[in-house]
Amino acid sequence: MRNRARQSTSLSLVLLILLTLAISSCRTFRPVDSRPANPRGYELTLILLSFDGWRWDYHTKAPTPNLRRLMARGTTVERLIPVFPTKTFPNHYTIVTGLYPEHHGIVANSMRDPVTGLSFSLRDRQAVEDARWWRGEPIWVTAQRQGQRAATMFWPGSEAPVGGVRPRYWKRFDAALPNQARVDQILAWLDLPASERPTFIAGYFSDTDQAGHHAGPSSAEVRAAIVALDRILGRLLDGLEARRLLDVVNVAVVSDHGMTDVRSDRRIALDAFLDLDTVDVVDVGPNLGLTPRTANVDDVYRPLANAHPHLHVFRRAETPAHWHYRDNPRIPPIVGVVDEGWQLLPSLPRTRPAQPVTFGTHGYDPAVVSMHGIFVAAGPAFPRGVQLAPFESVHLYNALTATIGLSPAPNDGDPDTAQLLLAAKRPRE
Repeated sequence: MRNRARQSTSLSLVLLILLTLAISSCRTFRPVDSRPANPRGYELTLILLSFDGWRWDYHTKAPTPNLRRLMARGTTVERLIPVFPTKTFPNHYTIVTGLYPEHHGIVANSMRDPVTGLSFSLRDRQAVEDARWWRGEPIWVTAQRQGQRAATMFWPGSEAPVGGVRPRYWKRFDAALPNQARVDQILAWLDLPASERPTFIAGYFSDTDQAGHHAGPSSAEVRAAIVALDRILGRLLDGLEARRLLDVVNVAVVSDHGMTDVRSDRRIALDAFLDLDTVDVVDVGPNLGLTPRTANVDDVYRPLANAHPHLHVFRRAETPAHWHYRDNPRIPPIVGVVDEGWQLLPSLPRTRPAQPVTFGTHGYDPAVVSMHGIFVAAGPAFPRGVQLAPFESVHLYNALTATIGLSPAPNDGDPDTAQLLLAAKRPRE
């Protein structure tokens, strides 16, 4: 009897130990599926991805199942109209401030400030991180000032303490960082505890812009870049789905501008009409910025006014009204633009290819349709399956701030257009 009692006691003890270990194991180790059981607290979250140089029609040029997946679940702007000049930095900063370049100060990728005497280039690390260049209030500053947290991955302007404020989390631009790692960082930010988690996250990807410049928008290289970025979007969407957040957070994909083909035999040389020693060529390409050195503005303007049928030159105060490109001293005294498909150079190269070479560029008048980009957004703030008529990117800031419950800073956008984006009705079936 004692042996049986001892055996029974031993068996009970073993079972108790095993039960204790099992309970302890459940408390100590997270299950393989580590998705949050309750995704509440993510509702006011916006992930904004920039696909640099993604033209408005690129989703028709190559398979884009993930972008189409986003389109089906949300709202699509038929064409997003950029601001002048249709370049990377001015347009990225317009998207997040709701200001035209004449008001936010980033009037070109390369510029000079006659007040400070400083020069700016997107490749100049010191200038890019100098807050004196960046005016207005980008959405990450709006978020931080109103008690939310923001995170940015390479968005132009986010590396400078604008108004003395940086995003809670930000990354210095590193072109070598793989796109997969960028998405994984975005997802890692979402995995932070609620007290540390950002409500606004921005990411930047440049594949389509680089491929477009190198080979032109109709090239196999661009089609490959389209497919690659669509897969990156898929990686993000799959990560959200794994966390049960796909229908909880807002995801928007935007581009700063489009792209058009340019041939090497469609070039205009400035030195054919002008002594380059008399001017500073501040900007050149599809668009032109000149500051006279020794001559007055009219002496430089006159020989260029009718120099070439595909070149259009203006004094700063006379630029087209739809450019909104007059009211800033950083805008050069003489501004120009060439027709689509043409390129402006200080002088022509001495050697030229036997056959014309095709490549791609942007920077033309915003009215040129090939300069138009995309905006696609899905999530609780955006109606499903809706397509809106084209509108300017300057109107996005008001919609983006509303998405995460922020009061917008003063801006140039139309609140009614923003409301249209958020309150569009699903078409009748």
